[in-house]
Amino acid sequence: MLAANCDNIQQGHAPVAVLFSGGLDSMILAALLDNCLDPKFHCGMFLARVEFAGKLMTPLKLVITDEIDLLNVSFDKELAPDRISSRGGLKELQRFSPLRRWKLVEIDADLSNLTLETRHVMSLLNPARTYMDLNIGLALWLASSGSGWVYEESIGNVNSNYDSENCQSIKYKSEARILLVGSGADEQCAGYGRHRTKYRNGSWIGLHEEMKLDMQRIWKRNLGRDDRCIADNGKEARFPFLDEDVIRTLLGFPLWEIADLDQPSGKGDKKILRAVAQLLGLHEAAVLPKRAIQFGSRIARESNRKNFGSNRAANLASAGSAEISRP
Repeated sequence: MLAANCDNIQQGHAPVAVLFSGGLDSMILAALLDNCLDPKFHCGMFLARVEFAGKLMTPLKLVITDEIDLLNVSFDKELAPDRISSRGGLKELQRFSPLRRWKLVEIDADLSNLTLETRHVMSLLNPARTYMDLNIGLALWLASSGSGWVYEESIGNVNSNYDSENCQSIKYKSEARILLVGSGADEQCAGYGRHRTKYRNGSWIGLHEEMKLDMQRIWKRNLGRDDRCIADNGKEARFPFLDEDVIRTLLGFPLWEIADLDQPSGKGDKKILRAVAQLLGLHEAAVLPKRAIQFGSRIARESNRKNFGSNRAANLASAGSAEISRP
């Protein structure tokens, strides 16, 4: 009966995508999402419906969602750190779940050609108005558009081998309406460099106070900005690390189980999430250092050159916190 009805099982678009850098947080989200979107579950439901009928009937068409879109934005094409790590992350996910059709959607941008888009994103940022907000907002806005390129071999294996002569790029737009974002992981698991500074200067108490402040202001500094930039593309942002049960669970651990900031970057920061990645079998992702989207995508570098002349001049002007002058 399954063979007879194969033609009625249609391939569907992924309902959920992941904002993907190939880093620790996005790799964990992708792996957990894979466990939630199991195509075998849908096949089982289809067979149960047919068997329950007890007689031959016009088969229902079923959409099987066996693909997951991984959205990656770069302002330096294949040279951006996030583009490099996203391709490495894709290979690890393919080993993690070989039956899943992982689609790495590579979204390339040139800041010098985004004048109108920049003005539009600035209207979404309100009341935020720093260059850092603009860099993050523009990167999120472009990524959540889902419009980029995927690489496919002639045999139809998506993203399988970038070095293959048979590999071709195909224009692609993600139809996912929900985008998973890793916000909250750094704030709760001591992922920022300033967390290490607070720990060194104020021990565990100083670190606790800084992380508490981060969570108290995340809605104002991050979530409103990020949600508006993503929603503008018709997608709903979801923040799994900010789920109430996740927050409650993390608060139940002592800080020294969350992070060990005496250890180097890539090992002691976000220690608890690195343990999760190891348990999932994501051994390469488990040791990757933290990299913010504005630096990993290299939009910060391009913005510094455009607005300040150079990275050095931008650093002298504290470009990250500098406010954008508006007419």
